Order: sequence, then C-alpha cells, then structure tokens
Amino acid sequence: MYINKLFLKEFGKFNNKEIKLDKGLNVLYGEPGAGKSTIRDFVSGILYGMNKTKGLGSRGDNFALRKPSGGNGYAGKAQVTNAGKSHLMERNFNMSTDGATLTDIESGKDERLVSKNSYRGVLFDMDKSTFVDAMCVDPPEEMGGDDKALCDRLEKYLQNMKETGCSGINRADAVAYLENEKKKYDNQKYLVQIEDLEAQMDELGEVDKELEDIRTARREELDAYNMEIARLKREARQLVNEKDAEIPDEDEDRERSRIFLEVEAIDDEDELKEKKKQEKKDKKLTDNIFVIMATGILVVAVVMLVVHLVGFQKSIQQLFTICTIAFVAITIIDGLFRKGAFDSDKLPSEEEFRRTIYEMGRATESRTVRVEIDRAFQEEHDRKLDMFKFQEHDAIEKRDAYYELKEKRDAIFADYDVLETEKKAIDKAINTIMDISEEFSGLFAGIDGRVSDILSALSGGQYQEAKLDDEMHVAVKKDDHFFRAEFLGHEVVRQVYLAVRLAVAEILNNEKMPLVLDDVIDVTDESQLTGVLKAMSMVNTEQTILLTSDKDLVNRLEDIHIACNVVTL
Repeated sequence: MYINKLFLKEFGKFNNKEIKLDKGLNVLYGEPGAGKSTIRDFVSGILYGMNKTKGLGSRGDNFALRKPSGGNGYAGKAQVTNAGKSHLMERNFNMSTDGATLTDIESGKDERLVSKNSYRGVLFDMDKSTFVDAMCVDPPEEMGGDDKALCDRLEKYLQNMKETGCSGINRADAVAYLENEKKKYDNQKYLVQIEDLEAQMDELGEVDKELEDIRTARREELDAYNMEIARLKREARQLVNEKDAEIPDEDEDRERSRIFLEVEAIDDEDELKEKKKQEKKDKKLTDNIFVIMATGILVVAVVMLVVHLVGFQKSIQQLFTICTIAFVAITIIDGLFRKGAFDSDKLPSEEEFRRTIYEMGRATESRTVRVEIDRAFQEEHDRKLDMFKFQEHDAIEKRDAYYELKEKRDAIFADYDVLETEKKAIDKAINTIMDISEEFSGLFAGIDGRVSDILSALSGGQYQEAKLDDEMHVAVKKDDHFFRAEFLGHEVVRQVYLAVRLAVAEILNNEKMPLVLDDVIDVTDESQLTGVLKAMSMVNTEQTILLTSDKDLVNRLEDIHIACNVVTL
C-alpha cells in the first residue's frame, strides 16, 4: 500500500495543506519547525487515528499536541492505493467513534469498515503500535541525549520489540505488574472459609434425605396402624348381631393387656344397595299418590270421550262428566283414608310406644360393639410416633443449620469467584504476553544478520558485522574485535541506530506499509548517500517518505539523478 495524496484540512499548524506523494521514494524538505514531525504524526494519525488516552501503547498519538489551537476543526484526508485500487480515507480526529470513513474512488461508494473508526481488516492488518514502532523512524535525538543514552534506549527498544512487539512494553515489567495486581485478588482466605463450611455441612450429612426418610417411616407406621384398626373394625362389624357378647367394664380394662374401642358397625355399601333395591321392589305401585291421581284423571277423560262419541245431548254429557268426577274423587279419598293417610295426628297407644322404643334401642345396641386391641401394640405405636416426632424435630433443625451454612458458603463463594475470575483474567494476560513474546522471539531470531547487512551498507563496508546478546546489547566488529557502539564514535552510533530501526522494519513489515524516516539521514558525500539508499531498499515497502531538514541531501539526490518526489514544506 502507498499514499498518493495527503490533505491536512485542520491538523497541527497546517490548514487545507495538500501534499502529493508518489510510489517509491518521497523527500519532504523543510527547515526546522516547518512541520516535518507533524507530517509524520498525520500519516500515522490518518491511518490509525489519534487516541486521547495516555499510558502503554499511546506513544505517537500526540492528540493534544497536534490539535489546532484556533477553531474547532481537527480533520484530514488521504488518498491511498492498495492492490491497484484507489481509496479515499477521511477522518475527524475529534470523534472517537464513527470518525473514519472509506470511499472507493472508482465507484464513489462508501466501503464498510470492519471496526468503527479503523481501517484495519480492510486496507491492512498491521496494528498502530507496530506501525509507529517499526515503520516510523524517529530522529535519534528523540531517544536520548549522548551516545551512551542513545545506545541504552536502543537496547531497551530492541528488547521490548523482541519480547512484546511494542517498544513501550517491557515483558518483565508487564508480567511483574500483572503479578503484583494479582496479589490484590488473593482469595485463599475465602477458600479456607469455604472448606471449613463444607466440612461442617458434610458432618450434618444428607439432611433432606434424612428428613424425608423419617417422614416416610412415620407415614408407613400410621398406614400400618390404620390397616390393623381397619381389620379389627371389619371383624367387629361381623359381631353386630351377637347381642349376648360379654364385654368387660372399664375398670377391668385397665388390668388387662387389652384395650377396647367402641366401633360403629357400618353396613357395607353392597348391603345398602341391596336394601334399597328390595325396598323399591316391596313398595306397591298403587301406594303412589301420583299414580292414583293420574288414574282418576284417565277415568274421567275416558268417560267424557265415550259420552261425546255416543252423541248425547250437551246437558247429559255434562251430567255424566260431573258424576264421573264425583265418583273418582270419592273413590280416591276413601282409598287414602283406608291406608291411614289422614291418621298423622293420631297418638299411638302405650303398647305401640313401648314397642317403638324397644326397637330403636335394639337397633342402636346391635350397631355398636367394642373392638379388642393389644395394649402393647397400641403403646408401641404411640412410642414410635413420639420417636418420629422428636426425630423429625431434630432433622428439621439439622436441615435449617445445613442450609444456613450453605447460604454462608454460597455468599463467600460468590466473592471468591469474582476474585478468581480476575486472577484467571490476569493469568490469561500473562500467558498471552508469553505467547506473543515467543512469537516475536522467533521473528527476531536472525536480526544479527539483518543489522550486519544494513550497517555494512550504511558504513560503506567499514563495519560488516554486528552482534546482539540476550539483553540486546549491540556490539560492532572492528579489527577482529567486538566493541559496544558507543565506544566507536557518534557517527557509528547513528549508523547503528538506523541499521537497527531498518532491520526491525524489514522484519515486521509483511504488508509493504509506507516507511517514514524523520531526520535520520546524515551524509557528507555521495558514497554515503548511496549506502543509505541501498540500506533503505532492503526494507520491503512500496513507498518511503523521507523527512529532512538537510538541503545538501536534496541536492545530492539530484546530483546522482535518484528518481524521487521532492516536496518543499
């Protein structure tokens, strides 16, 4: 991917500034303070946005620094070419969401972004941290003051890039920070409390099952007792008619091993049904008053019909009807009188009264008997019920105690689980850092050779070999010996710095993203310039943007006829 045009609508000191760029080498010349670093920040800003947050990963944002002091605008555009297609990128830096849009220039249609405010996943996959740390090469002066400080910063840069892929994140510091944060979520004391409560719960046992077993045993005992009483009652009903059975009195009961219960002998349902059927059979149809009345009406109707059919005179017909009605009425009244329907107010004789009383008493006597129960059986039943009652009471107390402990345990476990979740998240972050570190360590395995090749090109073959130890200290071979770069002079330190930065860009730039160099070229003759151009060509990129305040560098490029696009700020 390469950039065709930058349009700084409102960014830093620029207002509606348009810069045309070409594929390949672009040289942007400007005196100190002309805005070269602003252009560098705009390139990364238009591609990735400028975050307001501070801290790890915020390097290169400079949101407040590049925000225009006058007016409310803070925006820009860029035209880029990716895989032969031209796109227009527009970004409003004031908007943290929905601030970026992408348009297909050929069709004029807006393109859908995978993530809001980000072109990643559409135009490129490289993240902002990698682009800023690998593809944007800052002036050496921004890393440190003297040569020793610059070398120390360069070693930290290399170490962090090798271990985390981010110059601002040190693996050891990050892991130590996370381990320290993890201590804040120590939940071992909760675990001890949970184990103690669970031990107490285990001592109580299966309280629900124990309570249910007790209640089941009590129901079974009641069922067995009721079945025995029912059996005795059935036997008692068979004694209903045994009038002369001898039954001990109450005082005698207390001295015996038997208990007597009075039981009312209830007729079986089958016997009751049979009695009702028999009563219906024994009852005469002529005893029914409704049948009698219906018969009388039928007789009157028949007589009236016959008289009408014979053709008697109307007066004679009426006479026959009246006589028939009178006859039927007298007959019905006489019949009811004979059956005693009008004798309800007649008092029974003394003999009839005594007979009735005797029969009622006999009926009551015949339907009540005393059931004999073993006293030991009854006492054992009562004892079991009392035992079940106490057992159930104890079981309920145990169950309540169990669930009280369970409630406490669950509450503590909720707190424990929250802390455990945080600890697992931290562990996952640590593991992710270690996995990333392993991945980047593999990528940087051959960095010694890359640095050596680039340094050889920059130095015109004077320094052909560089070596990096485990702590990323850079040593340069001179006269068959390796020396730390700071001991070889300022010029060598700057060459080592550029060689390391270009080597990192070569390793991490697998998408041919633009390479931005900000005042890192310091040459005194054409041979050195040729070496620098050769070194830059080792980075796999379609576009290089060289920002410089060295006018002689621009002139030398023209002198040796290097094809490049020169823009003066």
